[in-house]
Amino acid sequence: MHTETISKTDSPKGYISMMNFRITGSISLLGKISTIAVIAIFIANVANAQTTPIKQEVSQRSIKTIYPTKDWVVSDFVVTDERFGAKAKRGFDNRAAFQAAIDAAYKSGGGVVYIPAGNYEFRSTQSATSKVRVRKGAEEVMKDFEHQYVLNLPSSVQLRGDWANPELNNGKVLGTILEVRVGKDAPNYNGTVESWWNDAQANNALRTTYTSIADRFIDMNSGTGVTNLSIWYPEQDINNIKPYPWTLFQPGGDCATIENVTLVNSYNGFYSAPSELHYLLNSYMTALSTGIEVHVCTDIGRIENVKVDPKYWANSGLPGSPSLAKAAAYTRTNATGFNMHRSDWEYVSKLYVSDYKTGTWVGKEPGFADAPNAQFYEIHMKNCDTGIYVQAVNPYGLLISNSTFGAAKGGNAVYFYNDFKTSVQFNGVDFTGPIVSDGSDGVVSFENCTFSNYSEYALKINNGNVLLTQSVFKKPLGHVFLGSDVNTLKSVNSGYNGKLEIKNNSKSAKVDVNNSKSYLFDPIPKNIVTDIKVHPRAVSNRVLKVDLPRATGFNNEQPTEDVSAQLQHALNEVKVAGGGTVYLPAGRYLLNSPIKVPPGVELRGTWDVQHHTQSGGVGIFTNYAGGANGEKGASLIQLGAGAGIRGITIAQLNLATDGSSIENPRRTPFLIQGQGPGVYIVNVTVGGGDKGIDLASYNTSKHYVDYFGGVLARAGIWVGGGAEGGFIRNMQLNPHYGSRLPQGGQGYPRVSLTRFIQSNCSALKFADIKNQTIFNNFVFGSFYGLHFLKDSITGKYPGEMTVVGHGSDGCSYSLFVEDADKNTKIVAINSELVNTRTAEPVRSYVFMGGTARTSKVHPDARLILYNTAFWGSPTVGAIINSGTVRLQQANFQRSGAPAIDNRGGKVHVYSSYFAQKMPGEASGDNVYAKLHSSEVSTELTNNYYISGFKENNAKQGKIYGSDIVPVKKEKPL
Repeated sequence: MHTETISKTDSPKGYISMMNFRITGSISLLGKISTIAVIAIFIANVANAQTTPIKQEVSQRSIKTIYPTKDWVVSDFVVTDERFGAKAKRGFDNRAAFQAAIDAAYKSGGGVVYIPAGNYEFRSTQSATSKVRVRKGAEEVMKDFEHQYVLNLPSSVQLRGDWANPELNNGKVLGTILEVRVGKDAPNYNGTVESWWNDAQANNALRTTYTSIADRFIDMNSGTGVTNLSIWYPEQDINNIKPYPWTLFQPGGDCATIENVTLVNSYNGFYSAPSELHYLLNSYMTALSTGIEVHVCTDIGRIENVKVDPKYWANSGLPGSPSLAKAAAYTRTNATGFNMHRSDWEYVSKLYVSDYKTGTWVGKEPGFADAPNAQFYEIHMKNCDTGIYVQAVNPYGLLISNSTFGAAKGGNAVYFYNDFKTSVQFNGVDFTGPIVSDGSDGVVSFENCTFSNYSEYALKINNGNVLLTQSVFKKPLGHVFLGSDVNTLKSVNSGYNGKLEIKNNSKSAKVDVNNSKSYLFDPIPKNIVTDIKVHPRAVSNRVLKVDLPRATGFNNEQPTEDVSAQLQHALNEVKVAGGGTVYLPAGRYLLNSPIKVPPGVELRGTWDVQHHTQSGGVGIFTNYAGGANGEKGASLIQLGAGAGIRGITIAQLNLATDGSSIENPRRTPFLIQGQGPGVYIVNVTVGGGDKGIDLASYNTSKHYVDYFGGVLARAGIWVGGGAEGGFIRNMQLNPHYGSRLPQGGQGYPRVSLTRFIQSNCSALKFADIKNQTIFNNFVFGSFYGLHFLKDSITGKYPGEMTVVGHGSDGCSYSLFVEDADKNTKIVAINSELVNTRTAEPVRSYVFMGGTARTSKVHPDARLILYNTAFWGSPTVGAIINSGTVRLQQANFQRSGAPAIDNRGGKVHVYSSYFAQKMPGEASGDNVYAKLHSSEVSTELTNNYYISGFKENNAKQGKIYGSDIVPVKKEKPL
């Protein structure tokens, strides 16, 4: 960040002097002139415990951009500065200048490299070698392969420009534009080599795979970001398309983020393999071969609000842009929007692909059989030859909700290849064009779907099993064709005006068709708002960079001087000045006493994007444990109303020291506490702590949490206090945040808490809240993944709320409703709820009420799960002690024994696949459904059971539904 120094002086170590100066004048800031009132602060700069002269810092304004931004722009490295020398000048090669700025940011410990609006040309490449573990007969050897790249982003560096959203500017590409004038027709544009790989997710099993050694424009290493800019290939010609290397390339590691980026006419857009935690959001592209390609991504890749369409080149307004008709003709013949090989739990939401040969392709990893599972929410494939091509899916399946698949004339909305044999679930999906399955087995289910604009048959199924529930066909004929090897078709309340037309050419398919008002239910909710319209930020663009004592460098040194008082003073000064941002440059800071971020003020580090502990940047280290009050003491970082924290990593140094251990970590207060409405926490990581975010002790209505990652021993995020209208998005809790450390260690303690948190942590707690948005969160290894309970302060119960895209992995109880009254209604869509072999003797996906027939959960309290995947190692699938539970479309890859254990409630199960074989006759717990009382009931309607239906109703409760009664024809609805 540019500052103007008024004077310099020397001072003893740790001395801080504050003076209020009122200065009016012209201050040069990143090439912009601004008249501002500023506050001067003299602060000792003590890095690595060395005394240096005090540097006077001046409160300034954030970088002024032409186009609107969701946050204020802060950068210490601007490519057009004299020290770097980039130029938005025709014919000038910017590679060296950009790389110099990137390298300077990296050497400083990380930060944002800013690119002002303009066109920047790139005319040369750099060379690098990749060591690849390749086969030589039955042996392995390490071999070097050379590739070309233009820019390399090392860990902790982000490249950011000034971006105009083309959707808001008539398609025009404006602002910061990177012109790629190198790589045309490169022979290594997409090169791969056969290699070996040990799969950490499968006990290090040895796999044969293919490693990319391709050239690329920007190499994105772990903990990097490319945001707010456009990339254009001026020499690409629609009449003579030539291949170019990948534009954005993540070769491995954690946390590569692409946000607010337009790829005008990339040949291949974004590549990620093998990796974790890629995040591609709010971006637009025309890709002439492949838009996005993912290989071997483990927990969790995210794609959100991305549009792939030939119009972004055609309407760009840039020289040489083709007509939309020409661009669309090419992409419909040659290109794929999203190509997903093995990815564990990919989260895809609001992905739009239009006018491509294949909208989305899902299948196996080249070289071995591993395939992905994923949850898709609001994905829209329009006018594609194939909307979604499903080659193969792993047993955990695909969850697809509130989406549309539209085929071009003569194409397929959905196609299943012969290798498909597991599970795909469509809920609330509209299909334009036919669905064709050549799959070899498995279950494809449709709930609340519509089928239109098909020629011969809407569903042409040649193998496997189909479930149709409450789905509508827009034509009176041509609904379902069953080929020779179909096993089962089950339908409830589906067809045209209640009548389903079937052509059955199968050898021996079992066909059950039921129509009855008794089987009607509420369809999946639509039009759910998943993000806030206006993102929170400090009340003004005033920025104060504070140069506090800290540890720096790629070493393992920890900070030794507590900066709590100095930091609090700076925060207070910014409040007095009218609000703004207190900015911490890269380094590790010691904070041993609580601080409060005042209303209208933001505490900010070097991160504009989500990040992992291993990526360094700004770290706040602490030994604070609550003082005399222990874990009931004040939180370390307290946020006043409208205050926020952004772009920082926090680490507790004393979690497992001085009598505490990873088996019994120290109990401390929450690290962050919201103390009023409108608080926000964005891109904050915890490299190890006891408790994360407290949004329950105060009313924090309209709170906003986006990408909070880390490892917490006892609590992740707890919400209550009567809060209304809050957002919890992209929480990512995983033990590896405590064990994957940055280069040199950088003082972070290594903590391995997996076993402890599986028996002690409640990752997400929700009590007295209303209108809460809970979106795309993930937790690995908690005792309770999602936990709903009575509010300890207000005494009220959870109200109505919707959870979209939640994942609980490695948990003892993936979802637990402890307390609920008659007004509680929890709706969850696209949940992936997983148990693993924890130390707990009982493990269950769903736990409704703590004890049988408990009074803590009202009989009319509702838990409704639409489109769910269950797998792992449960002892019991779902334990229902009270309340009303609806499972509307679930893949029980592992059922538990029993699968549905109803001990005191009402259960309704629709459109579900029980994939675990139950050996022998139905007896004891060796069943899919069990009742413990004559006063409870379980409905089972339109489900598929791999071993045939098995139930235990020894207590003579009520088990009913279409799976129980003989098939009968009833009057149309």
